[in-house]
Amino acid sequence: MSQGNYDPRFSQQNPFSPNPGNFGGTGGFASGGFPQPPKQTNGTKNILIAFGIIAGVCGVLFLACCGGLYFAVQGPSASAAAKQPFNVTAVPIPAFPERGMPTEIEPGVQLYSIKINGQTGGHYSPPGHGGSIFVYLPSGEHQPKSLPCVLITGAGTDLMQGVEFDEIAGAEDVPEHIPYVRAGMAVVAYEMDGSGYNDDSDEKQMYEDFKASLAGLANARNALEYILKHVPEVNPTKIYTAGHSSAGTTALLFAAHDPRVAGCVAYAPCSDVENFQPKFLIRLIASERPGLVDFLCQSSPTTHAANIKCPVLLFSAEDDTVVDIKTTRTFERLLKKHNPDITLQTVPTGDHYEPMIQHGIPAGIQWIKQRAGS
Repeated sequence: MSQGNYDPRFSQQNPFSPNPGNFGGTGGFASGGFPQPPKQTNGTKNILIAFGIIAGVCGVLFLACCGGLYFAVQGPSASAAAKQPFNVTAVPIPAFPERGMPTEIEPGVQLYSIKINGQTGGHYSPPGHGGSIFVYLPSGEHQPKSLPCVLITGAGTDLMQGVEFDEIAGAEDVPEHIPYVRAGMAVVAYEMDGSGYNDDSDEKQMYEDFKASLAGLANARNALEYILKHVPEVNPTKIYTAGHSSAGTTALLFAAHDPRVAGCVAYAPCSDVENFQPKFLIRLIASERPGLVDFLCQSSPTTHAANIKCPVLLFSAEDDTVVDIKTTRTFERLLKKHNPDITLQTVPTGDHYEPMIQHGIPAGIQWIKQRAGS
């Protein structure tokens, strides 16, 4: 039997049989054999058109938002020039005053306060021609070239500005200085141009001054030069640079730029300055801070890892919420590609600050003593 006919053996229509009500005429198949859609009213057409316009606009906005988000997340790129070392020698060395008379800030610890050109405030021209240097020495007489020395600056910056101590070398910073002196070392703490010490400081100006000082390298260089000229008790072959957090970043950067540094101790440092700040923030503020993208790259220890030839001690807590331990481990591996004398010590907990005070500085003192032979 043809499937196109009705089979009387079934009490219902053959499922293969054409439905007369659905074939032929205006409601059936067209000559091509494909079903025609039902006719639409003008109202239906208008609704569909409006819906299509709305969908198209939403699609364009979605793509624009995705593109904008990608643009912000990717962030701007540094130029090839930003991969080069800073030219510290281009910044002139200021005239230094004598160190004067000390103040005994605790039994066995003497402090000398030196102001370069008598200027303070963090804004100097030329860069580094102002600010303070604080020299700590163990009390008593010391033979020339008998003391190892630790160079250190202040921590707690956003790596886009400098730092200024107060008149007693910063009460909050003393715990980071005194332990080395108690261990028989000299400590030289230096300020960096572009300080945000005053609440009314202009952030753009602080950035400009810090940038002009080459991320504080001019200040660190000045501190080392001051030691060589006015602190004869220090052995010039045993000068170490150290610091915590942003000061650890400066310590690493200085180690990459001055071969006179005998070693570097960096506690929870930001080693990758270029990627430390969120990309959207960099885009937001870059228009107000000329050259920011290149500066963040050039002031990053990661950029100059191949130039850090001295021994390095890195210290961090595994649970540090400011500088991820993964970043520090990545930097350790990068350093070891060029320098075998790299040590990373960690503690399980404590976050960003307390481990440095309780465990890091004691470890740093022992590390320096081993290398200084004292």
